[in-house]
Amino acid sequence: MLILTRKPDQRIIINENIVISVLAVDGDRVKIGISAPADVPVLREEVRRAVGGENRSAAAHPTDRRELERRLLGLRRGALAPGAPRP
Repeated sequence: MLILTRKPDQRIIINENIVISVLAVDGDRVKIGISAPADVPVLREEVRRAVGGENRSAAAHPTDRRELERRLLGLRRGALAPGAPRP
């Protein structure tokens, strides 16, 4: 891990196309700006963990296409919950 000390208005450049700017420091909080190409995902760690958990949960409970279509049809017909009996 590279550890750097930066002051407000200073930047870090990664791979010539990602720029991290220190915008402000207020006590123990640092406001940063990140400029990166659109194809580079930039996520807060807690968001990435939450998304990863949802993906793992979905992968652990696979549902075949016919089951998904049946649930969607039930929802379109006004069923109260997925898997509810059809009217």
